[in-house]
Order: sequence, then structure tokens, then C-alpha cells
Amino acid sequence: MTAEPRTELTGAPLGPGSLTWRLFGDRRQLLLLGRSGTLQNMHPAVGAALQQHSDFFADPWDRLFRSIPPILGVVFDAEDTGTAGTVRDFHARIKGLDTQGQRYHALNPEVFWWTHVTFVESMICTQEYFGTPLTPAEQDQLVAEGLTWWRRYGLSERPGFADAASFQAYWDGVLEDVLEANDTTRWVTSPDVSHDDMPPPPHVPRALWTLVRRPVLVANLWLLTGLLPPRARQTLGLQWSARDERRLRRFGALVRRLWPLVPHRIAVEPRARAAWSRTGARPRR
Repeated sequence: MTAEPRTELTGAPLGPGSLTWRLFGDRRQLLLLGRSGTLQNMHPAVGAALQQHSDFFADPWDRLFRSIPPILGVVFDAEDTGTAGTVRDFHARIKGLDTQGQRYHALNPEVFWWTHVTFVESMICTQEYFGTPLTPAEQDQLVAEGLTWWRRYGLSERPGFADAASFQAYWDGVLEDVLEANDTTRWVTSPDVSHDDMPPPPHVPRALWTLVRRPVLVANLWLLTGLLPPRARQTLGLQWSARDERRLRRFGALVRRLWPLVPHRIAVEPRARAAWSRTGARPRR
């Protein structure tokens, strides 16, 4: 029996007129860093790669602060700078066996696609909790722009899609059938969040970090738990009450109300600010 030909996927342009440019450089995205990282780490291949190819437990900040600028660059740098190829090639030698005994490679399109999708979905979630929820048409546009973003890596489009309905079906399927609790996620979501040996984030004095570490990590775990999809919380065994949800929604409303008062130089990531300046376009807040 002959397989039906795959429908040609259609992306949407990235640039000053795109939703991705308006949303991905928004520093409210930082509120979802723990969520995005945890959802990535729940993938068996990503969790295994962190344990086998990084010093995640000794210095979890390293991956975070090393990865964010170039990933922003894939979206905001001029295409001829080759940032996407650099990000792709970071992962060329990352391979091994995951917790299920399956071989993995970081550049397997299905694995890389999942990490990419978490960034696209984080823009939808950020606006849901801390901004203006996106309309169905805007979600379609954002997903189509995400396909254009993906194409910059030069990997197979086999796992791709270009509309929000396909996106949601894929997202729900991975949450249900693929993601797992593993050593990295158990460490991040441990009720004992003191992590006395965790080094301070870059540019934070160790003496100050010693004072604020526990309250910061407690608040981060609470925020991470609330922002995770319910199915992911269930997989990780995390508890979340109706009262917690009300508190999170009140916090989101406060951020939404105060955000227009934040100066542009603080509200927007430097890589995004540089891109707006380079193109001469005026960003819309």
C-alpha cells in the first residue's frame, strides 16, 4: 500500500512584524525558565544527556546561562551570522543510552524538536499567565513562525507541524506517553530545596546567595509547580491546590498590571533590543 504524501508545511516569516519577535525577547519569559527546563529534562533523552554530558547537579546555572543567549540569537540575529548552526553543532557529540536503555542522540530530530517546541509553547503560557492570552489565530501564527525558526537549524522537518491544533495534539501526546520523572527532575523538584552546595548564579555574590538561596528556591519551586501542565505535575508527583492556583493568578495579574511601567531596556532581552535597533523597527509592548 502506497503511503499518502506528506502535506507541505508552511511557515510564517520571522522579523519585526512577527509575534515571535514581540514575545520571545520579553523578559517575562524568565518566569518560565524553570518550567521550560523541567519539561525538557523530563524527556528521557534530554534527562540522560544532562546526567552524562554536563555538570548539571554541581552547577545547574551553567546550562541555563550558557544556552539562553545563543537560542535568542537564532531568532534575533541576522541569518548570515550562522547562530543556528552554532547552536545545532553544540549538540553534535551528545549521545548515549537513556534511562530506558534506548540509544539517543541530541540531534535526533524528534529529541531536538521537543526542546524547540518547549520554547514556542512558553510564549503561549507566558501570555496566558502574565500578559494577554493569544487568540487561536495568533497561536496558529506563532506555531507557523516556530516552523521557520526550526528550519534555521537545518534539521529534518519530519516531526514538524505548522498549526496550533497539530501543536496541541503533539504536546498532549508527549506529556502523556513520553515524559518521565528522572534524577534531574527529582533533584529540581525535591521538597528539600536548600541545595547547600549549589553555587550562586553568575554575578550574585556568594554571601548574598547564602542569605537568599532558600527563599529563592522555595519560590521558584512553587512557581515551577504551578506553571507546569497538570499532566506533567502528575508525572512528577507534585501537589498543587486550588488555593495555590488562585495565588498564582493573583501574582500574574499583578505582573500584568505593572509590566507597562517597566522601561524598555529592562523589559526586553539585550539580544532582542539589538535586533530591533539593527532593523530600525519600533517594538510594540
